[in-house]
Amino acid sequence: MTSVADLISQLDKELGPNADGQQVTHFIDTGFPPLNKIMSGRYDGGLPFGRMVEMFGESSTGKTALATQWMVNAQKMGGVAGFIDWERSFDVSLAEGFGLKAERPYWLYSKPKTWEEGNVTAAKACKIIRESKVIKPDAPILFVFDSIASALPKSQAEKEIDEYTMNDTTALARVTSTTLKAMAQHCEEFNATFLYLNQMRLKPGVVYGDPRTTPGGKAMEFYATARLALGRQKIMEQVDGDKTFVGQNISIQCVKSKMTKPFQETSIRMSFDDLGAAQFDTIVSLLDYMIANKLVTYSKPRVTWTDGKQYFVKVLAEKIRTENGYADLVAMLPK
Repeated sequence: MTSVADLISQLDKELGPNADGQQVTHFIDTGFPPLNKIMSGRYDGGLPFGRMVEMFGESSTGKTALATQWMVNAQKMGGVAGFIDWERSFDVSLAEGFGLKAERPYWLYSKPKTWEEGNVTAAKACKIIRESKVIKPDAPILFVFDSIASALPKSQAEKEIDEYTMNDTTALARVTSTTLKAMAQHCEEFNATFLYLNQMRLKPGVVYGDPRTTPGGKAMEFYATARLALGRQKIMEQVDGDKTFVGQNISIQCVKSKMTKPFQETSIRMSFDDLGAAQFDTIVSLLDYMIANKLVTYSKPRVTWTDGKQYFVKVLAEKIRTENGYADLVAMLPK
């Protein structure tokens, strides 16, 4: 009879030791703790290193704006941000308004012709960056892919439009199925984060269950560590006697997470400056979250603050903003 020690020795000799565990230990902060929490289970978490994330929604729900803010955050952590632009719609000058540093090697931008070319470009870049050791091993590499729905498979790119057949209708689903399994390994190998943006479609005739679906087949549903579904609600205010659009609340539901329980939700407020550029009001959004979760004393319509005084939410938000008190506000969240 073989002893346990002999069995272990034989396994080590024939198979080698157990592979390192895949627990996520490093994150890219989204800049909004409630979003970190619904995605990773912790307020100081966020986008996981070494994993893939999908974010999808209807048009104008803030997908690219959120992704841009996260690229800025990755750069602030000493890392690299990259953007694969299948849609041909990314405006670097607007991104610089968010704080993006658009210089190499900390910013990489590509407009590939095909789905395959975009993924190969990102994987090659990650390999070169990590092997160069220019950035620290624990610094992030965040690649944003915009978007799955807009990507053209190589099999289609090699044809003229009038040569497309019914097989081309499902070409993207087939190629994502074969590609994403390799991209998941590249994420882990290079400790990178791949954020795939996607559009949302509604399945016709659905009475029961979720009617939402995304282009590109089912592969991303399996390989993504987290999937974020975005929606929006307009914010209208009275201005000179007329109702005027001043912003929107972006609702975010984490429909899948391998790090915490799924289907948790939060929302963040998006407003627009005089030039029409989007910006996220994380202070008001966090105050709304803390009120909803009874983390501050609230007697409608005022919040009792740490100085013992009561403030309207907008007044308190402006006070926190002018006093640079956002970090203190975040510190009030449960550990």
